Amino acid sequence: MPFLLTPLTLAASGGILGSAWVSGSLASLSICAIPALLQCGTTADGLLRGWHLQFSRGLAHIPTTAAAIGVNYIYLAYRHQALGLEWRGYAAAAVANLMMAPFTLVVINSTNSKLLGAVSGTGKPLSESVVRSLMVQWSKLSAIRLIMPLSGAILALWNLLQ
Repeated sequence: MPFLLTPLTLAASGGILGSAWVSGSLASLSICAIPALLQCGTTADGLLRGWHLQFSRGLAHIPTTAAAIGVNYIYLAYRHQALGLEWRGYAAAAVANLMMAPFTLVVINSTNSKLLGAVSGTGKPLSESVVRSLMVQWSKLSAIRLIMPLSGAILALWNLLQ
């Protein structure tokens, strides 16, 4: 398969794998880490510290990786369009990946702010039941967010196979 050796194909493959990886990272938080924390029977402070550890680790790599992959998809869409090839899948994949940022800022930010305020001590103290409720809400919203990079991977794969 000679098409597998082209730089554009390699860039597309990297983007697809990266999108799937970001989606998997978000899934591991929503499906594994947060439910495990909620089942460990700890105090509100322990839950907050556990959530913050997971949140901080995700924040360290997920947004920048998703943005880099989005830029990669924009490049692929541009190059494919210039060559007269199908490019719309890459453009849609870029939008899907980059939509994670506004979704986080608009939809998840209030939950993040409450949890981060409680962790740092700058917000109001939260009871264990409120912390649990916020963590469940955060987990559900993050599960919705994982659909974005997963959609990006699917759209880019569709474009690659055209």
